[in-house]
Amino acid sequence: MILCVLLSACKGQGQQIERPVDKIPLQSFASKQLLARGKTTQRTREGGMRSFNFRYAAQRAIQSTVRIKTSYIKEIPKAIPDFYFDFFDKDVVGPYKHPTADRLGDGSGSASGVLISEDGYIVTNYHVIERADKIEVLLSDSRWYAARIIGTDKATDLALLSINESGLPFLQFGNSDSLMTGDIALIAGNPLNFTSTVTQGIISFKARNIAQKSAHWVLQSFIQTDGVVNIGNSGGALVDLDGRLTGIITAIASPNGVYAGYSFAIPVEVVKKTADDLLNYGKARRGSFGIGTSEMDPAKAAELNNQLVAGLLIEDIENAGPARAAGLEPGDMIIAVDNVQIASTAQLSEWIARSHPGQKVTITFVRNGTRHHTRLQLESQAD
Repeated sequence: MILCVLLSACKGQGQQIERPVDKIPLQSFASKQLLARGKTTQRTREGGMRSFNFRYAAQRAIQSTVRIKTSYIKEIPKAIPDFYFDFFDKDVVGPYKHPTADRLGDGSGSASGVLISEDGYIVTNYHVIERADKIEVLLSDSRWYAARIIGTDKATDLALLSINESGLPFLQFGNSDSLMTGDIALIAGNPLNFTSTVTQGIISFKARNIAQKSAHWVLQSFIQTDGVVNIGNSGGALVDLDGRLTGIITAIASPNGVYAGYSFAIPVEVVKKTADDLLNYGKARRGSFGIGTSEMDPAKAAELNNQLVAGLLIEDIENAGPARAAGLEPGDMIIAVDNVQIASTAQLSEWIARSHPGQKVTITFVRNGTRHHTRLQLESQAD
């Protein structure tokens, strides 16, 4: 099946954010990784001058990237699933494809996934396992395992799987916030049925938005690279030169489903938050401002007599929503959330993907040319 999607990261969002205190201790894959590193001898790359090769990062990526085989007993998946058009306009999705394997005659598909813990948890794309009747995982050492679904999140195109094994190699989390355009990046996956394939490129753009407005919230912020991605790469790893996971591959810009120059990855900061939610709750939990926004541009700024052109204009607001309770109004322009500049819908989209219901945030906005601040408590986002 060949499908479609998109994404990237927001500048400066590595700051600590408030989150509500839960009644039960929550698990996180970051803490699981720290614990596993403490009891294993996994080699880590120390500081010092890097030799100009990618051997270390490539080996780490290959060891931790798996092949995912899906079987469809009841129905062979369509080339582009109907759910995709809930999010993206049919007139604009043509150049963008999910790099998942073509449907095969036996009703199977092939893609990629990434081990993120030593006890067998795997992150991949939602579109890779959507409607699958059977999911199998092939490790880099040629061992096959049956996989079970822990949770899925269609809005970020992420899924969390598990296999019954321990002591496995896994990719440590990097930080997609610290990536900059021009950084070297490696991509590991199983394109065109060539297992354990690594390609290299650079970070071409951050917070790339190739979606359009939708009735449902969807992630709109992707890391754009020029690393070669083909059919079978969906769910594979984007890594830095230290062999740390910085994103999950989800889409390519292509008229025919094969590589034509650009690929897109879900930022690892979104991956971490979503995977933790799927582990703890079985679904993603995000906050909502209760507003509809559009990006400010020079024409809108002139119409509103606003000297600022970088920000998000509040177009509509829920009557009983958190934004209304915080005193925000249509026509206000949001320029920062918790002192992090917000200048695009992609940046706000990623911020929401990383938020928690009940989280309290400070909104900086401009009204009638004057800058204001207000405190807002996010409500739970509707499914």
